[in-house]
Amino acid sequence: MFRRLTERFRKKPVPRSAAELMLRLERADVYYLHIAKSGSTFLKNLFYYLDHGHSHPAGNRIHGEPELLRARAEDAERIRASKHAFAVIRDPMERFLSVYFDKIYGEGPLNFPDLRAFFTDEVGLDLSDDLDIGGHRRNCHLLIDWFAENLAGRTDQPVNFHWRRQSRRLKRVESLELELLTLDGLDWQLPLLLEEVLPDIREAMAAVQARNISYAPVDKAAVVDEALRAKVDEVYAADRRLYDRATRRWARIGGAGRLRVLAAGDLPLHCVATPKVGCTYLKNLFYILEHGEAYAAPQRIHADGVVSKVSISRGEAPGSVKFFVVRDPVERFFSLYYDKVFGQGPQSFPWITRRLAERRAFDVNADTLGKHRTNVMALLGYLEQKFKTQPANDLNPHWRPQVETAKRVDGFGLVPLLLEELEPQLLQIAGDRVPGLEQAMAMVPDSNAAPRAFPAENILSPAIRQRISALYGDDEALYEQVKRGWAENGAPPELRDYHGKT
Repeated sequence: MFRRLTERFRKKPVPRSAAELMLRLERADVYYLHIAKSGSTFLKNLFYYLDHGHSHPAGNRIHGEPELLRARAEDAERIRASKHAFAVIRDPMERFLSVYFDKIYGEGPLNFPDLRAFFTDEVGLDLSDDLDIGGHRRNCHLLIDWFAENLAGRTDQPVNFHWRRQSRRLKRVESLELELLTLDGLDWQLPLLLEEVLPDIREAMAAVQARNISYAPVDKAAVVDEALRAKVDEVYAADRRLYDRATRRWARIGGAGRLRVLAAGDLPLHCVATPKVGCTYLKNLFYILEHGEAYAAPQRIHADGVVSKVSISRGEAPGSVKFFVVRDPVERFFSLYYDKVFGQGPQSFPWITRRLAERRAFDVNADTLGKHRTNVMALLGYLEQKFKTQPANDLNPHWRPQVETAKRVDGFGLVPLLLEELEPQLLQIAGDRVPGLEQAMAMVPDSNAAPRAFPAENILSPAIRQRISALYGDDEALYEQVKRGWAENGAPPELRDYHGKT
């Protein structure tokens, strides 16, 4: 059954060259590499509209449309020379959820009944109606585990292009040197890329209504827990790196970068929250401001994805109270240690703890000051290795340096606040612009901090402090600059040279 479905996907002859994988426009030197589950339905319809002047009569059936033009093998040099040859990559987590809800769980006309039967009978997915969030989460764990085996060649089934790695598709056209766009930024990135050769690109994008938007009977963000996110990022590690790099590159483009910020309904309040820097508090505060009541599961507010976010450009929302928060790097490190690594709570990172226990003599039952110091040194060694082998923005946000946040928000008008003085400083910069702010602060549940067997200052030996400083020297400089600025002026300082030695 599953093989018959795959054979249906293989009816077309495989293109013989990288160029032949590209779609092209008749009216301009514009070329596009389509990748399944990464906006290809919209983009194919857009190409059809641009060349024909009207929408395709059956937009959701655009795939395989013979009137879509394909580049020829001899076009390779022309594609390389074009400034308008591109592909679109999608956040791996969003793409995975789209495959699950769009192609496997639902029973719509664009779903695959053979796939549903296979994953029910052979993988154990429960595709019954009225499945709750926990049931969908269990399905997603089973599905990504099977994808991992399938992509590694350890199943009898061929890889389907709907869950094939985006990076593999891009590898086939590496020689063409394509521009990489992101699906979540497509609305503003594509006009910037193509407007000089397609002056009507914005009007055409607005006119094309066909989009393969997967229906989900539950909040998709609520299905994702930390373990599922870790699995998806591991299975699609190369896709994650490509997506994050493309996101950073577009954010650096002068005047075109956009910033995702927390929002509280229509209130003029926005912030960028950094993990282990009051992130749980901030998300619960923003939820209360928007909904007028506390979230029912405050410690799960990250995984449940219930806090609103918006994207702003430089100079946008000039009257808004915009801020980010910085924390003493030593305190942030020990929060990471107790909450995520040594702690055993539902929000902990057990896969890291296991790795440390297997490779770095980490004691998961440490009960003495000496054992905790050994654990802390093991964690620092692990982080040092990550810092050496990964670019800063590819690091896990729970231990990524805070200066990376400062760099990201540069030019967007966000001011720095201290975590230990967050409430009075936020009230000061807000003034009377955010009604109900002080009352909302009083409603925020207690901190999610894990219990600490020993205070950080007791564990903090000179050797440990030195190693923390070696990793987070720039964060220490940033924190001291913000702390000194508030102490001297009673107001948020204007940051200078926060890039430090990086």
